[in-house]
Amino acid sequence: MSVALSLQGVHRHFGHTLVIQGIDLEVQTGERVAVIGPNGAGKSTLFHLISGKLKPQKGRIELNGQRIDGLPPHAIHRMGLARSFQITNLFAAMSVYENLRCSVLWSLGHGYSCWKFLSGLKDANQRTEALLDQLGLGHKRHSLAMNLTYAEQRALELGVTLGSDSAVLLLDEPTAGMSRSETRHFIDLIRQVTHGKTLLMVEHDMGVVFELADKIAVLAQGQVMAFDTPDKVRQNPQVQSAYLGVQAEGRTAHA
Repeated sequence: MSVALSLQGVHRHFGHTLVIQGIDLEVQTGERVAVIGPNGAGKSTLFHLISGKLKPQKGRIELNGQRIDGLPPHAIHRMGLARSFQITNLFAAMSVYENLRCSVLWSLGHGYSCWKFLSGLKDANQRTEALLDQLGLGHKRHSLAMNLTYAEQRALELGVTLGSDSAVLLLDEPTAGMSRSETRHFIDLIRQVTHGKTLLMVEHDMGVVFELADKIAVLAQGQVMAFDTPDKVRQNPQVQSAYLGVQAEGRTAHA
């Protein structure tokens, strides 16, 4: 199995505060990896570094063997990495279909030609229709994004992320704010639509983490405390003491 995402000795500080302290991490192609840890562990900073929003002061980050640290986000995106955000990031006054099509148009090299000669872009229209079916949002195709329920907006944002056709996906707290039933549905949706893709996610709900992840990376004070299968992480005394505790039994914990 090849390595999709590799971090080697990555550091990042803000002033005198060292937030990421020499992280080494390898995510294999097709793996689903969850990143957990207490508040201030460096999870959001780690995502910013991988996606290009921030640059590391030391170390290197590789995507499919190509170095990406220091590249701007749009360049990393074009190399096959897409990211969803903790806060819903959609075109609120555009329809579900239009939001998905914008993402697809960009990935196919058409740019944001959202209102120009669209009837002739069969490849974009076909992929948009396929995404609607995958997400179960076909009945909402003409609804404005602002009028969707919160769970539907999160599903649409996942679809926009998928519209790029990237092989590596970063999901930032995908089930945050959802009810138990919505979370259950979203777990099934993520599993379905990300099949075959490499997934790195930050998630608060430990039930989601243990159900979705092939491996779990536990961050503490900007370092990887443990990186292993869910069962081994659950049984790790150091992790239990520092973070999981009784939440290791599947209760919700805040990462």
